[in-house]
Amino acid sequence: MSIISIIKKKCQKNELTDDEIKFFVKCTVDGCIDQCQIGAMLMALYLNDLTNAEVCNMTTAMANSGKMLKFRSSAIVVDKHSTGGVGDKVSIPLVPALSATQEDFIIPMVSGRGLEFTGGTLDKLESIPGFSSFSFDDQKLLDMGNNFGCFIVGSDDLSPADSVLYKARDVTATVDNDGLIIASIISKKAAAGIKYLILDLKVGSASFFQSIDKAKTFGKQFVLVAKLMGIECRALMTKMSAPIGNYVGNSLEILESINCLRGKGPSDLQALIELIGGHLLEMTHKVSSVNEGRKRMAESLNNGTALEKFKQMLIESRVNERLADELCYGNITSVLPMAKYEIEIKSLASGYVNDIHGMNIAKICNKLGAGRQFSNQAIDPAVGIRLLVKKGDHVDIDTVCMVLHHNEIDLNESYLILLQQSIDLVNEIVEPEDILLGVIDCN
Repeated sequence: MSIISIIKKKCQKNELTDDEIKFFVKCTVDGCIDQCQIGAMLMALYLNDLTNAEVCNMTTAMANSGKMLKFRSSAIVVDKHSTGGVGDKVSIPLVPALSATQEDFIIPMVSGRGLEFTGGTLDKLESIPGFSSFSFDDQKLLDMGNNFGCFIVGSDDLSPADSVLYKARDVTATVDNDGLIIASIISKKAAAGIKYLILDLKVGSASFFQSIDKAKTFGKQFVLVAKLMGIECRALMTKMSAPIGNYVGNSLEILESINCLRGKGPSDLQALIELIGGHLLEMTHKVSSVNEGRKRMAESLNNGTALEKFKQMLIESRVNERLADELCYGNITSVLPMAKYEIEIKSLASGYVNDIHGMNIAKICNKLGAGRQFSNQAIDPAVGIRLLVKKGDHVDIDTVCMVLHHNEIDLNESYLILLQQSIDLVNEIVEPEDILLGVIDCN
């Protein structure tokens, strides 16, 4: 068996065996494979797709490529994952808010950095001075989970194969493949000991899935693979065209997350947190209905318990206690990196906001340094957008619709034009839409 023969076999559109997939994964982890061969294999899988058997075998091999977390037996280990979207900072307030509702929950969120247009949860958290993502061994993660109840970290010890392949996918144009996405996500969740999982499956123009039919196909396969890995999973299809909340960009999304934990977050962000938390509480039989679970989540966001949990989570992640206190209860912008320059983006006409094209906003933010063009590229945490209008709002010509935060001395004029064009206006009143498009369950 050789890597070259395996790559050639997949290039010829033949199904790989379990042993061949295990061999590729082992070589990836052991470092006995060229980077160009990893890229070639990913492209072969991307172009010819993975069968259900290949996805399951890849997921299992990746999950078993490193250490597995086993928390105390009395704990209920839960988590969520989002397929990614512009301004998606949901995990950051969700984890402490959910943890604050249940003492027997452990939420071991092993997250990642940004891929393509999506902002990475770790990139956002690392805009907080001192926040440590990758400096915890498996025993420390077990201690944090058992003693504190939650964490958000990165880990190369859990599914180390995914850590290598994740970076390679980002720079080889092989991100948006269902099988690779599923294997990546579930391998990390299985290695972290997750037993209950919510998939926030984004659908719309600012997501990987731009049609409900494609999202359903992905969701059903995801839930099936999770079940085979011993994880009870539910996929929530949620609308994703405009950015979530009012801020896009790493440090700006931390600012908004903390405002949410202070009970002052935007309604769409809070609704998503309540929805996901409500489903997890109902799945684990802590409440009798999703609506009851949503109320529990709203209480933790509004009574200060989620905010205090977040502060302690930061301290557990090696943020200075005084700084964590100032960030949560004092002046947020005095702690976070902020951009040198701000430019107002005004509407080109009057009308009702029909849509805000999140993909355009993400592309501009990435070009200005908020995202990566190649693996391990440094990002500028201060770059971002503040939205001043939402779908359904009425604006007049020259109304300030958004503010661009940047550090460029000479800003490309085309960026401003594209941002102006991101606000889609119509003459008729625009009615609000339900954020939840459907539910895919494992039953």
